[in-house]
Amino acid sequence: MLVGFFSTALAILALRGWATDVGLVDRPYGRKTHQGHIPLVGGLAIAVSFVAVSPFAKSLGVQLAPLVAATLLVVTTGLVDDLRPLSALSRFFSQIVAAVVMVVWAGLVVSDVGNLWGAGEVHLNGLAVAFTVFCAVGIMNAMNMIDGLDGLAGGVGVVALFWLCLGAQAAGLERGAELACLLLSAVAGFLLFNLPLPWRRRATVFLGDAGSLLLGFLLAWCSVDLSQNSLGKFYPISTVWILGVPIMDTVYIMLRRMARGGSPFIGDRRHIHHTLQNMGLSASETLAVLIGMSVVFGGIGYLGWFFRVPETTLCFSFLAVFLVYCLLRSGWKPLFRLLGLRILDSAPSK
Repeated sequence: MLVGFFSTALAILALRGWATDVGLVDRPYGRKTHQGHIPLVGGLAIAVSFVAVSPFAKSLGVQLAPLVAATLLVVTTGLVDDLRPLSALSRFFSQIVAAVVMVVWAGLVVSDVGNLWGAGEVHLNGLAVAFTVFCAVGIMNAMNMIDGLDGLAGGVGVVALFWLCLGAQAAGLERGAELACLLLSAVAGFLLFNLPLPWRRRATVFLGDAGSLLLGFLLAWCSVDLSQNSLGKFYPISTVWILGVPIMDTVYIMLRRMARGGSPFIGDRRHIHHTLQNMGLSASETLAVLIGMSVVFGGIGYLGWFFRVPETTLCFSFLAVFLVYCLLRSGWKPLFRLLGLRILDSAPSK
């Protein structure tokens, strides 16, 4: 973990100047309200750290080659997109190919989703491959969408990886625990430059599309590996809880856009971090709330499995929480006016 942490930090220090020279920077415009040109090398640094250190994780075994290959594909596509925006079709094609590598080469497939309805295991059979690819692409885009505030995507990723690591360790899955620990340390090295700190109010490095998509892909990989392993049998619904914050935000946003007759893939300032800032929370307060939600959701998922809470209970509980989330997101202005809380017309800058 120490090697992963410091290798990411050193890679960022080495790559920042190069990124500025080649134009791999995020410029403030439109929905982007940060100040200055920020290097987009967080994802590349995490990938360099992971590819360099992962061969020493002997438990990865035959999964190492497909994992590295998919990592390089996702990061390369993301870097190209960061330098010169690609079409949505090109991005999705690359994401699907990476997911197919996970399914076909590494053999990670969501074959069942657990006993969700109380009538026994729900087996996907012929739909398993398509469902796995759909979930992997969905999580990749969920992490990409939530990456709109300093420290948010990385912080949510670290929390999720912590719970996945804990679950893998408790389930006796050495491979899953080692992989999650390695990724956690690599992302933590990035947060050293991305989190707002007392002596530095703003991030000096961003993940970029390369980083957010890579983080989403690796979270999907760890989740499938853990939940579909017969050893310890971690609940699939528990991984949904662990990734609950980005999942709920993305599903709500896409449903809202389609309900209004728009494209679900056109960005806006309606994400959960924008909403919290519109309510009057500062950037640091918004970050604390969402990281706290991730800790609580992940704890529910892990402890629900650890104490063998019925999967049906966890499933319907998550659906109930998501329903409440949607109601609050849809009607938060009248609700907060009623409570006398301050409302801002637009979110403050990062």
